[in-house]
Amino acid sequence: MSIFFSYIYKHIFIRCFFISLLTLLIFFVLDFVISLITESSAFSMLQIQNTAIESFEVLLSYFEMIMLLSVLITLSIFKQANNIAILQSFGQSPLKISMIAAFAPLVLSFLFIGFSLLIPSNDVDTYPQWELEDQSISILQKDKVISIDFSSNKINKVLSTTPNDLSANTERFSVLQKMSSKTLSLPFATLALVLLASIFIYKHQRNFSLSQSIFFGIAAGFGYKLISDLFYLGFRSFDLNINLGIYIPPTIALCFSVFFFLRLSKP
Repeated sequence: MSIFFSYIYKHIFIRCFFISLLTLLIFFVLDFVISLITESSAFSMLQIQNTAIESFEVLLSYFEMIMLLSVLITLSIFKQANNIAILQSFGQSPLKISMIAAFAPLVLSFLFIGFSLLIPSNDVDTYPQWELEDQSISILQKDKVISIDFSSNKINKVLSTTPNDLSANTERFSVLQKMSSKTLSLPFATLALVLLASIFIYKHQRNFSLSQSIFFGIAAGFGYKLISDLFYLGFRSFDLNINLGIYIPPTIALCFSVFFFLRLSKP
């Protein structure tokens, strides 16, 4: 029987992985083609590269919802084939089944974090960011911060100058500093969202059709993303710890999902 379980779980993971990868590829190609046609005046290699980088960054923004959709499709296919019912009848918990399916998005999320380190930021490379604070100017370009100090005097004359060499004022970012906190939280947030949405695959199995399960799962995902964005904007607006605003919603969603699955496993 363990061989049968391994066979089913292997197929759940493989199918979920390829469905997730195919869905990501479709979204990337659609966004890339539409952006290239509507926003590009010339089809140079540089423009194509910049458009591809922008499409990848857009894909990161919708990564969690794409993974949610892929997992719901995978579990719905196995539910329709009665494989999930067979696994449950032999004592396999819904949490374990969903975790196997969620492992594929977790692998892809780590791969995407790795790719985001290799791909330069298109916005920063093309448009340097200038920040004025008190008596200094900071220029953010590529992976460097260039700081320039200046001072004013009452006679409005230049009192002294320094050589035009800013290399001494350059501060380099580490790998983690170049990545946003949202990108680093991608695996954890993806796991929380996928488990939350997969609840509807098992909840009221006799009353919910497959289309209804997918619909309610996607609706739960949109609700979670809305609350997550509100937390992030709220913590950012009130100058609180951004990491708390990022990690509180997925932590609550994950705890709720695990609690529900544990209740569902009880006879």
